[in-house]
This record gives sequence, C-alpha cells and structure tokens, in this order.
Amino acid sequence: MPEQSRYRLEDGHPCVDVRIDSIEHMFDNRDPAPFRGRDLDPDLVEYLLAAAEDVAGEDFRVVFWLASPTQAAEVLPAFRAHIAYELDRVDRTARRQRREGRITLLIGLVALAATVIGARVLPEVPGAEVARELLHVASWVVMWRPIDTLVYHWLPLFRQRRLWKRLADAPTDVRTGRPTTQLVAQPG
Repeated sequence: MPEQSRYRLEDGHPCVDVRIDSIEHMFDNRDPAPFRGRDLDPDLVEYLLAAAEDVAGEDFRVVFWLASPTQAAEVLPAFRAHIAYELDRVDRTARRQRREGRITLLIGLVALAATVIGARVLPEVPGAEVARELLHVASWVVMWRPIDTLVYHWLPLFRQRRLWKRLADAPTDVRTGRPTTQLVAQPG
C-alpha cells in the first residue's frame, strides 16, 4: 500500500500549504522592531523547515493561502527576505566556526608540540614514565577541540543551509481562499 503524503499534491508535486488569516500571523509578535522582511513566526519557520525535510528529494511548492487578497503583495517579499536572512546567518555561523577551528587547531598544535617535546626531555627519574604518558594523553586531549570543531560541527550547519536553500529554490505562490484538502499549517 503506497504511503499517504502529508502534503497536498498539485501536478504530482507536494505543496507545503500555509493558511494566513491575517498578515500579522506570519510574523513574530515578540519582535518590536520593524523588520517585517526578516522575522517570521517561529512556528511557521519550524513548519517550513520540517516540510522541506519531509519532502527531501522531491520538488515541492510553498503555497500561502490568504483569507483576503488585500495583503498578498507583502507575503512573498517577507518570505524571501527571511530565507535570505537565514541563509546569510548560517553562512556567517559557518565562517565563524571555521575561523574558530583554525585558531583552536593552531593552539592545539602548539600545545601538542610542547607536550611531545616535554615528554622527550623529561629526565629518567622515578615517575618520569607516568609523567610522559600524562603528557601524551594531554596532547591528544588538547587536539580534541580543533578536531571536533573542524570535522563534526559543520554537519548541522550544512543540513540547515540545505533546508533553507530548498525553501529558497521552491516555487512559491500566494493564493486566496482555501486549498482543496485540510493539510494546511496555520501560524500563530
């Protein structure tokens, strides 16, 4: 039995439907600043990201359904501006992480060299073998942070960027009325 899609199909492609009773429902009410083009409602953002992830590997469309067409011209610019802002934010975070990774790698390499040299120059006295082993362990502990930052921390950012890019590339419509099915998110 084929799996039922969570999203309405249109021309064989899933549609991520968002019903907006009023344009104010699209935006984050906690933001007093007039950045209407950037701050979408967090529940709407979460729904859109989850939907982009749900329809991975498929072309999909984002459809905003308005109760009246009076504010239709504001929806797409706000949606596109928010996506552009989020893509820029993810890119800035990735650059900051790479810079932090390079700095911690440099610090780690200096500490690694110091601990390895320190282990080699220890005189042969009682307890020196334990001190050497501790310095070797310390050298690997010092390297953990740069390795972790450079190798693993980019994965969540890569995933976020991919989802935001999918939303940016998705065809987007603003329509009035209601879709033919009930699979519609309503922000706010």
